[in-house]
Amino acid sequence: MSIFGWQKIFKFTLVQQVKTKSFIISSILISVLVLTMTVLINVLPGLLAPAAGAVENGPQAGQTSTVYFTDASGITASSDYQKIFEDAGMTFIGSDGADKAEEYTSTVRNGSGCVFVLLTYNADTGYSIKAMRPLDGSVSPDDSNAIAGIASSAFEELRLEKLGLAQDKIPSAIAPVSIVNTVAGEEEQTFAQQMINSILPMITSLILFIMIVAYGQLIAQSVAMEKTSKVIDLLLISTKPLAVIVGKVLAIGALSLMQFIGFIVVGVIGFAATLPLGMGLTSQALAGVDGVGEFTDAFGKLFSEFSPLTIIMILVIFILGFLFYALIAGLIGATVSRSEDVNSAMQPFAIFSVVGFYLAYFPDMMADGSQSFLKQLAYYLPFSSPFSLPSAMLTKQIDMLQTVICVLILAVFNVVIALFVARVYEQLILHTGNRIKLSELVGFVKK
Repeated sequence: MSIFGWQKIFKFTLVQQVKTKSFIISSILISVLVLTMTVLINVLPGLLAPAAGAVENGPQAGQTSTVYFTDASGITASSDYQKIFEDAGMTFIGSDGADKAEEYTSTVRNGSGCVFVLLTYNADTGYSIKAMRPLDGSVSPDDSNAIAGIASSAFEELRLEKLGLAQDKIPSAIAPVSIVNTVAGEEEQTFAQQMINSILPMITSLILFIMIVAYGQLIAQSVAMEKTSKVIDLLLISTKPLAVIVGKVLAIGALSLMQFIGFIVVGVIGFAATLPLGMGLTSQALAGVDGVGEFTDAFGKLFSEFSPLTIIMILVIFILGFLFYALIAGLIGATVSRSEDVNSAMQPFAIFSVVGFYLAYFPDMMADGSQSFLKQLAYYLPFSSPFSLPSAMLTKQIDMLQTVICVLILAVFNVVIALFVARVYEQLILHTGNRIKLSELVGFVKK
């Protein structure tokens, strides 16, 4: 079948879609949403920087002037904590046992700028440190938690010392224990790398899924509307059915790419416009926050290892994946005679795309032996490979040779579906009766 004349269909469809109110309104609304989110992401952390700094730096002497401390642990004494809090600029009032707990509770509740720390022991639940603040709000929950944290850290060291552990052995005794789970012989991954490897596949799959659902509906609607309006009769005078399908799919694909790039440009402009305010305050908000540098290093390492071939292959996979689902949407549009039937006809398409999305992402959530099999299966099946391959390449779960084989399979299916859709389109072009069921399509093609 010839695709001669597809350029005319491409131009016609692109111009018609750009002029529609739905395209204009959706572009404006999404652009405003992207701009708002970008500005908030850039500026909001900086606006919250004072609060973040208060938490990071701990309680301030001007806010919490007095600490009432009751030690009922049976191991340490309240006097062990006195110097710690006095060094922080606070007045320390302590007692041992629970005799004064009720008195301190009442004093702090009706007082101002004070905190009551109660250290107790229960045979069933273990040790407990409870920090109580005044009713008037003069001490924030963050400051109260920080004071409890000071008491907790001191207790960890003091109880080991009281139990006879040498002073120089205490740091190693209270050092945290981390668990690392990795494949033998492979480089150990940090927590940040594990999080990126978990979230990145979902993000890449979700972007393609949204584009497929949104623009697949548009393709089916466009094909169905032209049949009902008899515009197709004019188009087929100088072009073949395959050229019509190719031109329409490429036009909608180009439209989606233009809109997507436009959203990115809007986001970049919003970020750049608020950069002087955002970057300075954001850096202040994130300064010293644990884990930020780790995530930054992990992202830097990930993107530094990308080769030009990897980027090209990811783009090819996205394009072929979109075309695969776009051709199926065009097939569905060819089976309906009224534009009102498009929504119901697209239900199997939505289920099909959801299955592909889930098959690509959710094997990583499984802990049994089927995880590896399902992941490998998702790479080769044409309806799931567009979702699974980009993320697998980003996280280095698949080598280049296997990627090329999977891409070739996807490309072959694109060609087969394009020819099938063109044949169906040619047979059903004048059909105006009930919607053709998918089970009847093979019979139409054989005519």
